[in-house]
Amino acid sequence: MVDRIGEGSTPQEIYKKDFDRAVNLFQQSLSGYQQSTEPHQKEKFKDVMDKCLVIIHETIRAAKGSEKPFQKIDQDYQSFIADDNPKTLEQLSKDLDSLKNG
Repeated sequence: MVDRIGEGSTPQEIYKKDFDRAVNLFQQSLSGYQQSTEPHQKEKFKDVMDKCLVIIHETIRAAKGSEKPFQKIDQDYQSFIADDNPKTLEQLSKDLDSLKNG
């Protein structure tokens, strides 16, 4: 018999896997965004990060019933995009680590 994806997993476990994938992809895209000097490429990385944030937001809301943990990361992400500097990057990175470990 072939196992289906998610078979035998609780909804909480599925949310956690989706959440972890989205956070990891966001972090990889953030790194690529930082390293890129080409505006078109940076825009592609930003698009991926935006989509990952939607998934992170949805999984937090579904799993925890609250959007509160997401508000800080969203605010710091917007600050980073508006003012790409080491301070805003550091705060965003801390937020991501906090989400992953929380």
